[in-house]
Amino acid sequence: MSKSIRQDFPAGVVRKVAERATYICSNPSCHRITIGPDQALPNSSIKTGEAAHICAASPGGPRYDMSQSEQERKGISNAIWLCGACADLVDKNQGKSYPADYLRKWKHDHEALMKECLEGGKRLVFQFLPHRHDMPLARRVVSILEDKSALYQPYAQEDPRRVLNSLKDLRTSLTAIRAEIDPESPLSVITESLIRACRHYMNTTPDNPRTDELNFSLGAVRKIVGINVGDLLRHYKIPVSHELSSIIPK
Repeated sequence: MSKSIRQDFPAGVVRKVAERATYICSNPSCHRITIGPDQALPNSSIKTGEAAHICAASPGGPRYDMSQSEQERKGISNAIWLCGACADLVDKNQGKSYPADYLRKWKHDHEALMKECLEGGKRLVFQFLPHRHDMPLARRVVSILEDKSALYQPYAQEDPRRVLNSLKDLRTSLTAIRAEIDPESPLSVITESLIRACRHYMNTTPDNPRTDELNFSLGAVRKIVGINVGDLLRHYKIPVSHELSSIIPK
């Protein structure tokens, strides 16, 4: 097909879908951050992600939907932010392994959790706050997270009921600790984000999810937990287990 018939996203759509994803790959199994400093140019950044088409930009492409209008095909509802590797992965074999419904769920869960669980303004501020007096509570939070293998165990070993009970217990334990934390502490923001992630899973995941539904929903929660574990490491310098550190976005 000629490139002239491709209906690519306008620059504004690319920018907005990246911002809505907070420049993190939307694949629930991927933990890549897609923006960072350019080491060669001190005033520049490098973006390694892209706005991928959920339904292809031109006939014959992966997941092409002939019923879409040109505006729909070029619109933000048809865009998902992925790292370069995942953008290539979902398009292999004409996208048959990654149907449009999969990608829409990835996008919905990722954006919903980023909005609900990450409070950007507070996070920008708390990195400058010297709240080291709550170090014992931060260590307790890390210990609780390390004890929940549902946060890092291979998906094939997960049982839906066990995952649900584990996240319920995690939410209960974190809620109890939150009552002891200074509301102005960075740890309060981190703990609230973790609680919201657990709540999101319980509110949006079916009681008996299919394997793919479980993997997608749990993967999205693990990503939020990983972001918060990364903040714990940066702010409190607390060592964490290899298993837990494996879910920190890279």
